[in-house]
Amino acid sequence: MNDENYVLRKVKSIFRYAFPIKTEEFKLFLPFSLLMFLILFNTTILKTLKDTLVITEKNSGAEVLNFLRVFIVVPISFLFVLAYNKACTKLDGRVLFYLILSLFSLFFLVFAFIMFPNKDYLHLSHEYISNLKTIYPKLRWIIPVYGLWTYSIFYSIADLWCSILLSLLFWQLTNQIIPKQDSKRFYSSFAIIGYFGLILGSHVVKKVFNFGSNNFEADLKKIILIILTANVFIVLIYQMLTNYATKKQAIVFKPKKDNLSLIESFKLLLQQKQLVYIMLLVFCYNFSVNIVEITWKSQLKHFAHTKSNFAYYSGTVNQMIGYLTIVGGFIANILLNKFKWTVSALITPILATITSFTFFAFIFLQQIQIGYLLGFNTLLLSIIFGAVHNVLTKTAKYVFFDQTKEIAYLNLNEHARTKGKAAIDVAGSRLSKSLSGQVQALLLIMLPNATQITLYPYICVILAIILSIWFYAIKKLEQSADDIR
Repeated sequence: MNDENYVLRKVKSIFRYAFPIKTEEFKLFLPFSLLMFLILFNTTILKTLKDTLVITEKNSGAEVLNFLRVFIVVPISFLFVLAYNKACTKLDGRVLFYLILSLFSLFFLVFAFIMFPNKDYLHLSHEYISNLKTIYPKLRWIIPVYGLWTYSIFYSIADLWCSILLSLLFWQLTNQIIPKQDSKRFYSSFAIIGYFGLILGSHVVKKVFNFGSNNFEADLKKIILIILTANVFIVLIYQMLTNYATKKQAIVFKPKKDNLSLIESFKLLLQQKQLVYIMLLVFCYNFSVNIVEITWKSQLKHFAHTKSNFAYYSGTVNQMIGYLTIVGGFIANILLNKFKWTVSALITPILATITSFTFFAFIFLQQIQIGYLLGFNTLLLSIIFGAVHNVLTKTAKYVFFDQTKEIAYLNLNEHARTKGKAAIDVAGSRLSKSLSGQVQALLLIMLPNATQITLYPYICVILAIILSIWFYAIKKLEQSADDIR
């Protein structure tokens, strides 16, 4: 009997670490988890759509993403931060949230029902783009950015959604409402329900874009309507949470009186070492994952052949990320509550290091054509290990990286959190991807007949430097973040 009681106590103890939310806290925990669920549901769909449109189009490819991020994504991101900082002084947080969501919804509707059906009139013809690429070979990956301009705009706006809704607006709301002392318990627990959005979003992508489907336009309209429906529920849950905060916690959502410009926001960032190191975490994650992911997507295009197939394969990978994230949410709870912040913070860069260099090892084998000698398909193997990198690093980001990053903000005052977070999570995030794109774009222009695959030796050297900086930033944040209990 004593042994049974001991085992029961141990099981209960483990469960409390794996899921440390108390019964009375569910009225706050469930709405936040559902809000994350819906945001990630839409994010998963939009990430698949934006890549599918640009990469699989004739005369385009994964290489185009490098230039797209430099010339379109970053300028739009900086314009957003400028507008956001200005709007913060005029509007309260709730109105700002509704406005941003409405603008996104309006654009997605216009793209699906007006822009895409008329793409042949709005874009340069494939023949004209092909001729321009022949005349200007060094600009062959820049020309599609402008020739397929509606895809470029959709890619940029969808990319912005992924940063703004989760990284900025969702986590900003949680930092306002969730008490600091409860942050470790709540933040990692959100994944247990919230990240089912990844699974459902991926399932919807695979269901709508059936393997081998040839009616992409009709499928696109269906999936955009699904996104807009999810947005309605996002508004309802957000309203419920903000009403709870004003009534139960006396939190006031009002315009911020301090009107910092974008330059002043970055000055604030540079004045506080903790914000600089958090910026390095975000920079290194985005740079390292982006530089590997573009190479993998270049391989996947050759394997998938059509838009629907590419979307289907991407949906499968995202589904795997979702399943692993649910399991990882329980593990993260145990690690964050049982061990120091540093243990959880190190998991993402360690996985990124191992999987990145394993992927590039198979690219190397593909380039020296050793597969023909040994009798295996190196293209297929590189796609598989690229998918493994994608799954493990994205899972680690959602389960460990996001939570540890948000915890690192908690020792800062509200002013530094709000302004520094906007600069880091939106502009800084886009800037890191842009710089990754700039480096690869420069190599594609400078090296004769270069493709994303032939750049791998240079990418490996750059990657080693970026990963080293990432470990350094974690070391510097270790003391202040470990103090949060």
